[in-house]
Amino acid sequence: MATTKTTFCRVCEPGCPLQAELEERGGELTLTRLAPLREHPLSRGFACHKGINFTEIHGDPDRLDYPIGKSAEGWARLDWETALRDIARRTQAVRDRHGESAVAGYIGNPTAFNSLGSEAIGHFFAQLGTDRIFSSGTQDCANKFAAAEAVYGTSTLHPIPDLGNTDYCLLFGENPKVSHMSFMSIFDPMAELRNVVKRGGKVKYINPRRIESATPRTGEVVQIRPDTDLYLMAALLEEMRRADLWRRDLLANHADHVEGLEAFVADFPAARVAPVVGLPAEDIVAMAMEFGSAARACVHMSTGVNMGRQGTLCYWLLQMLSLVTGNLDQRGGNLYSLGFYPAARAGRVPGNFQPFFDSPLGEIRYIRGALPGNLLAPFIRDRDEPVRALFVIAGNPLLSIGGEDALREAMPELELLVVIDLFRSATGELADFVLPATDMLERADINICGLGMQYVPHVQYTDAVVAPKAERREEWWILGRLLQAMGLQSPFDRSETPDPTGRLNAMLRYAGLSIDKLREANHHCVPLPDHETGHFFSEWLQTESGRVNCAPTLFGAALERARTLFEEMAAEPADTLKLISLRTNHMLNSWFHNTPYLKRDGFLDNPLHLSPTDADARQLHEGERIRVSSAWGDIETSVTIDNTLRAGTVAMTHGWGHSRTPGLRIASRHPGSNVNRLLPHGPDSFEKLSNQAHMTGITVNISPIDH
Repeated sequence: MATTKTTFCRVCEPGCPLQAELEERGGELTLTRLAPLREHPLSRGFACHKGINFTEIHGDPDRLDYPIGKSAEGWARLDWETALRDIARRTQAVRDRHGESAVAGYIGNPTAFNSLGSEAIGHFFAQLGTDRIFSSGTQDCANKFAAAEAVYGTSTLHPIPDLGNTDYCLLFGENPKVSHMSFMSIFDPMAELRNVVKRGGKVKYINPRRIESATPRTGEVVQIRPDTDLYLMAALLEEMRRADLWRRDLLANHADHVEGLEAFVADFPAARVAPVVGLPAEDIVAMAMEFGSAARACVHMSTGVNMGRQGTLCYWLLQMLSLVTGNLDQRGGNLYSLGFYPAARAGRVPGNFQPFFDSPLGEIRYIRGALPGNLLAPFIRDRDEPVRALFVIAGNPLLSIGGEDALREAMPELELLVVIDLFRSATGELADFVLPATDMLERADINICGLGMQYVPHVQYTDAVVAPKAERREEWWILGRLLQAMGLQSPFDRSETPDPTGRLNAMLRYAGLSIDKLREANHHCVPLPDHETGHFFSEWLQTESGRVNCAPTLFGAALERARTLFEEMAAEPADTLKLISLRTNHMLNSWFHNTPYLKRDGFLDNPLHLSPTDADARQLHEGERIRVSSAWGDIETSVTIDNTLRAGTVAMTHGWGHSRTPGLRIASRHPGSNVNRLLPHGPDSFEKLSNQAHMTGITVNISPIDH
């Protein structure tokens, strides 16, 4: 007997509605197909191939179905009672011997799409009393939280582009056709961008590569040199200032320290910036005049900028582009998306906020509760206060953090490594225990990830589409049972069947909703009121002054460093090669590597993409084996000639390197090379303001491999 259920995707931020097709087999419902939900009133049937093909992850024969533990003989199946008891005992032994801070956690990207799991993770580590939490967020977006804190007084205020009403859109370092945008939850970004151009508006993608998103119908690419976005933004602001295009009336009413912003951008006029960013000065001036004169203009940026050396300063200047032109909190500009809960207030920081503190590894900070991921290995190997137990939840730091070799050397020094995941990943191979989590189709959820950043505000709910297979368990259950086994406060203290939705229902009450009401709604979805202008400065801005901070004092040292880096870039040899990260439709970070649908001819590994100009200069040919080296490491891969890259730029997809991952049979047959072995790691490898790792714009050298 066949049936269908409504659910939604939790692979990336849009949360596209899906229809699950199921059949009853042996008395249980079995998933047979996922499809776009054509009749959904908001998504209008949009969903990408990654969500639709999640069936392959759900049904993967390599999935973990029960807890496993490692002994001298190898991996062995465990029952839950034994696994929980042994992990609890060993965790407590570490705490007793070394103190609470000897236990650490690494939290991976999928937890952002797990509304029940994310709350449980916070409670788990709070009960353990540890302050050593690391997160994948410091590999892709920590700069945005840091900049928003400094400029708006809260880490959770991120105005999004109003594409439906704009005349001019600048997109820095993002490829919406492939990545579907980040810090903006939108179902079909390319349709909206096509409409901008169709209305006679302009869309410009600032990128070193001629990306898939850019076509005559969707906008043009402005190809700059890698990791120079800050100076282009500064030049745009400076040229608009010189042309008297700043809204002085608005700044007088809503902004502080404008003079500090002016002093910084004054150092970077178009004529000075042009040789460094790789654009003619007149083109920069023209772009500034277009943006500043447009009736309605918006801006956005993503990981291609976040991962550079100055992501926080870039996000600051991005906000300033919107503010000084009067486009912040205006139709067609950048708007705050309220959603079902006032997220902007949740991330508020005090006015005297001083985030930095002394640690065994120097002066560092937390960002959204997380330490720099690039310091995980040094914290494990620290002489005086080492990490001795590590819980990795839905993450794969061995392949996602810079410096795989350093982590491989550090992790054996742990007395306990526990991984909670769908698979036995590369990190899982080094673990003492790997615990089987449910996937997105085996748990209930709401679309909490896009809160405060939804293009079309709504709340979407899903029940579990199917029951968890075998002995898979939800993260909140696993962590709650571990706390119970350690005698710490657990949701299971009051009941053997606790309801984990209390916090979600409390948040939903702000919009007059509840989980039960969502269950009863059409497609389990409730549309919310559209964005309203006129409230940003009076209600959502969280600075103590109630005004935008245009030049935070916290940025002082970073601004001086920006000037130094500019001089260094200006002096670089003409033949310097800079490595950027390449996003493709055939992979997602360090997962989807075991998915047959995405392992097609032409996409079985991750070669180094090289422009024809750079290939000719080095006498390299398509498919040739090469060694790529940086100041931090080297890898072997092959060449692919790519005419979408500007000369001086090379590109490679990250998340590969599965040569020692036997638990993923397809991935290990096509392992590729871990490009993160080329990246900076350890102290001084991340932006101090935000903990954001330096992962793009890396200087590399290439040499042929002599066979």
